Amino acid sequence: MKKTLPALFLAMFIIPSFSFAGIKFDNLNINSENKMLYTVTQNTSGIKPYSVLFSYNLHDESSIAQNNLPDIITCYPEYLNSLNKGKKMQVRNRYGTAVYDFDNNTLNWIARSAILPEKSFSLSPIITSPDGTWIVFMRKVASSTGELIIQNADTKMYVILDREASYSYTNLPVKWSPDSKNFVYQKNNSVYYCNPEKMFKGIQLEEKYRRIGNGKIQNVQWCSNTNLAYIDSDIIYMIDERELSSLGIYSNFYDLGKVIGRLPEHFDPDTMEFKINSAATQMVMVKNNNFVSYYNINSVNTTDYVKLLNYKSYTDVFDGSYKFEILWPEFSKPVIWTDFISDSGKTSSAVYLFNEKNEIVNILSVEDSTSNAAISPDGKYISFSSGNSVFIYSVNPWSRIAEIKGEKTASLCWKDSSNLCIGGDQTVRLYNVPLKSENYLFLSQCKSATWDKLSKKIIALTDSYEEYFVYDEVKNVWQKIHSCEPLKAQVQNQDYRIYKAEAKNARYDNGIYVRHLSGKVNTFALYKEAMKKSAPKKKIALAFDLMNSADGVNTILALCEKYDIKPTFFINGEFIRRYPKEVKKIASSGAEAASMFYTCTDLTVKDFEINQDYIKRGLARNEDEYFAITGKELSLLWHAPFYKSNKMIRDAGSQAGYSYIEFPVEEDSIDSKAGKTLESQIIPITVGVKSDSEKNEFYTKLELLINSLMDGDYEIVSVSGL
Repeated sequence: MKKTLPALFLAMFIIPSFSFAGIKFDNLNINSENKMLYTVTQNTSGIKPYSVLFSYNLHDESSIAQNNLPDIITCYPEYLNSLNKGKKMQVRNRYGTAVYDFDNNTLNWIARSAILPEKSFSLSPIITSPDGTWIVFMRKVASSTGELIIQNADTKMYVILDREASYSYTNLPVKWSPDSKNFVYQKNNSVYYCNPEKMFKGIQLEEKYRRIGNGKIQNVQWCSNTNLAYIDSDIIYMIDERELSSLGIYSNFYDLGKVIGRLPEHFDPDTMEFKINSAATQMVMVKNNNFVSYYNINSVNTTDYVKLLNYKSYTDVFDGSYKFEILWPEFSKPVIWTDFISDSGKTSSAVYLFNEKNEIVNILSVEDSTSNAAISPDGKYISFSSGNSVFIYSVNPWSRIAEIKGEKTASLCWKDSSNLCIGGDQTVRLYNVPLKSENYLFLSQCKSATWDKLSKKIIALTDSYEEYFVYDEVKNVWQKIHSCEPLKAQVQNQDYRIYKAEAKNARYDNGIYVRHLSGKVNTFALYKEAMKKSAPKKKIALAFDLMNSADGVNTILALCEKYDIKPTFFINGEFIRRYPKEVKKIASSGAEAASMFYTCTDLTVKDFEINQDYIKRGLARNEDEYFAITGKELSLLWHAPFYKSNKMIRDAGSQAGYSYIEFPVEEDSIDSKAGKTLESQIIPITVGVKSDSEKNEFYTKLELLINSLMDGDYEIVSVSGL
């Protein structure tokens, strides 16, 4: 059943419920017409700090109410998405969602928060169709599940594809055909196809007749407008989209499609990804985010195993990687973009190509990248940020096309194959690749704001540019101006005086107060929430146990950097000896490193006698081995392997100068464990996979856990910070 998302409901799925914390008001200014300007900056753990400029008309003697909200006049681009075949651009941040119209040069907020959102949270991911007509997103309904929804970008009509999808802050289980006519999606353990035009017209086949087969979204990939590759176990099928209808209806009687090859191993969608070129003659397989295989597909004898083009292991090449993106330009070899943890413990990126001998070579390293890499719709260009520059490269052949300097970048998206939207820290710009020209659309942030003496318009300065920008109140956009006469900032006129002072709410750094100077003299807080008393944030620690596997360490370090979290790693001696590179990265990242003894054994077993001297020596040996590799000391925190100890063991550690950390809970699912663990203020997480059949829920859903804690108003600290 098709539905329409009203504005209020749209705000609900984009903007979660909020509490108040870490808000700071600044740059107060008021003119003779009782209009005031001010900025709001949020600086709390887990979110990127940035300021937003507001304007507000003072017309009575009361605080800001929901029916009389201030105007948001700078728009920080946390996420950008192209819509409606490049005619519009969606801008999302913690205050809501705005849409920029390129034809009319206007920016309109279609959903916004009624209050100041100070709670740390991540925005839900969005996938737009290649032509920008359709939007797919997930609306969170529980700690780890959500509703998978497709929506028409113009009409706002939507259909729920899956009411109990596994929630993710990074990926959605959807893949679009290049021509936007069809998409495939995952539901439970099956893959389905969908034609959005037919779905919204009500003439789509029932879902049970649109099932392609078993698996997850990683099991399928569009090779062209009409061809879909699907891997079932070790068999690679090619399905013509024209056969999708008959495939679903007669799945019990017909094959899945044409067999084009066989893999040398069973395909595991939890640990593997693949990419096939449009001609279906070659493929790339990525396993465990660090092993890449490059294959030829025999187009003559399709039952043959795919042929490995190079027998070299690429594990060492991709040391520290945690995310891959494979780009495959037409009539070219694949290009690999990877994010990894460097030796310094920080996130970096790199680009790899295959040479004439099919050996993989690093051609570019990208440091200090603050945005996503973006691919042009025709696949010819890749754009990314580094430092205060945005780079555009031609993919085939690989060469630099442009460097756009000026400011750090928050997000990028392609309007079309010739124009790149650059969401910077200070401005949002449109860069034309063929013309090598750029145009300013609106401001992201400003350093200060006032009014022009002659035009009476709002003007602002940014940190990156010395020139002023002027604000168009009708279109809600900014443009550079070369001459103006800025009025000096004022905090008083004939009717009001505005000022900053201490807020009663401990989660505000300050508050804005307004004093009425005429008529009934009174003083009130502009935001009444600043006057409410609030309890301090609850503290909680994430403790990662490192014993027999390094799987997941790079992902954990990347997530902790992303959310500005200082974790605690309890490191066992066996881990130090097996994975010295990972230990060095942990030490360099600034994370807290604690001890889990020098050997991985149950210290409470009765098979042999363990005394206090043995415990002390084991702790000392772990210290020495950690120092030998990192040059740093372990913190004086520890727990025994498997959390198994007794009074003698704990007393021995105490005599050695250590504090013992106990975890009084069993590791279980994320939903059942959270409530029990929060009471202890420490959540233990075992790194890696327990067994082939049993995945560690906390490790695989770490980002969900982090966001659930932030949404619960917890401050995530190290164990020693409790």
